[in-house]
Amino acid sequence: MTELDKGSLIGELARRYAIRMDDNDPAIAIVALNRLVLEHAMEELSGAVIRRIAEFETSVLKVEQRAGKLLALELAEAAARIRAELRNDIDGAGIKAAHLVYLVDQAHKRPTRVRWLSAGLVLAAALFLAGVWIGAHCHVH
Repeated sequence: MTELDKGSLIGELARRYAIRMDDNDPAIAIVALNRLVLEHAMEELSGAVIRRIAEFETSVLKVEQRAGKLLALELAEAAARIRAELRNDIDGAGIKAAHLVYLVDQAHKRPTRVRWLSAGLVLAAALFLAGVWIGAHCHVH
């Protein structure tokens, strides 16, 4: 205890309780001893609090890292699902496009088939009529 602390303590005791003491009183030594014990306990408590805060900060960092890894994993899985869905959509669109191309191709081929079929029928009718005409005019007796 410093001199000022001892003096103010002695003055306060005298004022409040009308007790007179001097600097060498054993009660002052007990108060000083209590103060030393209290300071030591406060230092230990302060060190323990500082250690606990450091441990807490380390734990928070570990949790943040784990959360970051989990978030990254979730994002990777979500991206994979989106890619798969897009691939399915693209495949489906490709199938639909191929079907449309087939339908367009069939639509374009139909008039060609109709023309050839018509031409074949006209030619067949012409050959038939030519055969009938030849048969009627070149009658062998």
